[in-house]
Amino acid sequence: MKQNSFLNQLENWVDNAHSACLVIVVSTWGSAPRQAGSLMLVRDDLHLEGSVSGGCVEGEVIRLSQEAMESGLPCIQEFGVADETAWQVGLSCGGRISVLILPVADTGIPLSILRQAVRAENTRQPLDIEFMLADIMADIPKVTVRATLPDTSMHFVHTSNLEEEKGLFTLRLRPKNQLVIIGAGHISQVLSQLALNMELDTIIIDPRAVFLTEERFPDVTIKQGWPQDVLPELSIDAQTAIVTLTHDPKIDDPALLHCLKTDAYYIGCLGSTKTHQLRLHRLKELGISDTNLTRLHGPAGIPLGGRAAAEIALSILAELVSIYHKRDNQKSF
Repeated sequence: MKQNSFLNQLENWVDNAHSACLVIVVSTWGSAPRQAGSLMLVRDDLHLEGSVSGGCVEGEVIRLSQEAMESGLPCIQEFGVADETAWQVGLSCGGRISVLILPVADTGIPLSILRQAVRAENTRQPLDIEFMLADIMADIPKVTVRATLPDTSMHFVHTSNLEEEKGLFTLRLRPKNQLVIIGAGHISQVLSQLALNMELDTIIIDPRAVFLTEERFPDVTIKQGWPQDVLPELSIDAQTAIVTLTHDPKIDDPALLHCLKTDAYYIGCLGSTKTHQLRLHRLKELGISDTNLTRLHGPAGIPLGGRAAAEIALSILAELVSIYHKRDNQKSF
């Protein structure tokens, strides 16, 4: 089983006859608790997903969302510093945020746009959703929404842009970071759960059915089969990290041969330094160039000194997160 994204969850609610609102932080000032583009979902029975302030103003956002669901009309609300003596709703951090509250309706976020966004997420395709807010404060509030294909050189996830002079807010949906794990052993169990806490889309591949069960790997995508058969079916892009964990060249090497042809930003291999040198020799014999072999991180993980499964998993996750952010800093995102 795989955890639903926010937009998948919202579509699922609507398909099951619920009214719901999508709440988006469209702008922030000062030390606001959540960045622009942060999402929150509110359902008609008050089931919630996500947050726009970490708890400071959620109660008022829920009330406004209930009104929006009843009227079918969107609204925008700014929250500033709370005055504790006056019991007003506000932020205790000293910042300000502006949130856009959109019922799933033609006058809010149309169902057709929501479905288009869900399809884009499920196929790891980037999409921009533009909200024209010029008429949001009219007697009958109105938001014009359209989906556009973006500049694919950008790699943000759920980021946003508000051009106040144009009254235009753009929610930029980009593929989430993805982790593909080869092998379903104990380290993979721990690593997959750590990855979920980091909100990584996580996929486990292993030809051995006895290891690859939903009981051992809840909330992640599991695919039984040989890596050389499964990997070509996946979208492995510049937001993808891959790590081989089986210690078995029959499983790991074909995976590495495929992944070295992709744009994956991290390819890690479990094993000792000696094991990794033998691995490099095998891959070179199979035609992989020395330049391409330098992409492999082996032994995978930063040196923490521990040997327990959880410690190894933590070291691998720390390395791939560090490499991802170093890459983005070099690109000046």
